[in-house]
Amino acid sequence: MLLFSCTAMTALGQAEKPADTFAREEADYSAKLKSKPDNANLYNQRGVARFFQLKFDESLADFDKFIEMRPNREPYHWQRGIVHYYAGKHKAGRRQFELHQTVNTQDVENAVWHYLCVSKIDGVKAAQKLFIKITSDLRVPLKETHALFAGKGTEQQVLDAIKSGDPTPTALARNQFYGHLYLGLYFEAQGNAEKAADYITKAAKGHEAHGYMGQVARVHHEWLQKKAKQKTEKAK
Repeated sequence: MLLFSCTAMTALGQAEKPADTFAREEADYSAKLKSKPDNANLYNQRGVARFFQLKFDESLADFDKFIEMRPNREPYHWQRGIVHYYAGKHKAGRRQFELHQTVNTQDVENAVWHYLCVSKIDGVKAAQKLFIKITSDLRVPLKETHALFAGKGTEQQVLDAIKSGDPTPTALARNQFYGHLYLGLYFEAQGNAEKAADYITKAAKGHEAHGYMGQVARVHHEWLQKKAKQKTEKAK
């Protein structure tokens, strides 16, 4: 995901820990920052722990502090763009993904998150018109995912690609995760809340096996549940 293995500034192992550990990690980073306030990485790590607890504004504050201290890292910080999306700061998210495109030119996921931000600002037609062209991302089923968001593919083509080539059980699980996550995000952008929730729920199951983006799926699932609960309470 978005050069995660090379440029992400938190360890994959952190993203795979159970969700109930993130509050303790946040507290630990906060304690360390009292004695090391100039340690940019601690702000970044706390920003991740806060995002994984759905503390979007607090997470952004930490990521912004990290960028303030390490401005040369801004183009690489796709995690910040994702948090912008959840915090409702879609213009800033769009800018972040456009910056990331300059250092990671062939990533379908970056193009999709850019689409999602633009769709919130100007609608899906504008997002499709501005959709970033990607030609060399060979991960399954991201080629078909790109075609879907571009208006040139279908849901079924993504689902078929997941099982193509007789994948091993591990590869199949990975393919299903990415397929379900981005189908969920696609239908959310199209306004189909039922299909979006169904696919996001599927992606969130077994999220621990899928690193940072697995946590994103879990966060999204819990975010949808939280919004549904708030809607129900308002209707009472």
